Amino acid sequence: MATGKRTARRSLAFLECPTCRLVVRDPAAWPDPAAERAHYRLHENDADDPHYRRFLAPAFERVRDCLRPGARGLDFGCGPDSAIAAQAAEDGVPMAVFDPLFHPDEGVLRDGHYDVISCTETVEHLHRPMAVMARIESLLRPGGRLVIQTGFAPEAEAFAGWHYWRDPTHVILFRPETFRWLAAMRGWQVVEIAPPVVVFEMPLPAH
Repeated sequence: MATGKRTARRSLAFLECPTCRLVVRDPAAWPDPAAERAHYRLHENDADDPHYRRFLAPAFERVRDCLRPGARGLDFGCGPDSAIAAQAAEDGVPMAVFDPLFHPDEGVLRDGHYDVISCTETVEHLHRPMAVMARIESLLRPGGRLVIQTGFAPEAEAFAGWHYWRDPTHVILFRPETFRWLAAMRGWQVVEIAPPVVVFEMPLPAH
């Protein structure tokens, strides 16, 4: 597919993988880390903002189901301020946070194994998605859950009118088929796919 605003000589292109149906922005248009950071700073994602909390409620409801007393959670790709971790702390279960630009504490990535990892409004920014997914898998205990929230790409005829691709930092866009393909590739169980949320469970050891 090709859609989007005109540059000096050509349209901004998006390509669709025929195998997993992932939609990928033309890599020539991907922002560098400095441009990403500057764009993220324009977002007003305050952890205490009730509107932001409502926006992330679909993911947090699934995270909360995993936050038993003593459970360990991580908000991966949390940005400058984590509403997920703030709400978990209010429920009495603190969560660690990690973001490569704003909270680059590699210690929390060495500390696994987590019972639940949230990844909200993050996967669409990944430049190396399979490497990141492998890293997340290594941080989850067997039976642990990964909760993702993202915009699900519509079919081609509706794509041009979809607001989500207009964010220049959204470089890969997922469909339900993409998530099912990912689960099959990694051996994860699909617990739920209910846009804008998907929940995976890590496999238990074979007996």
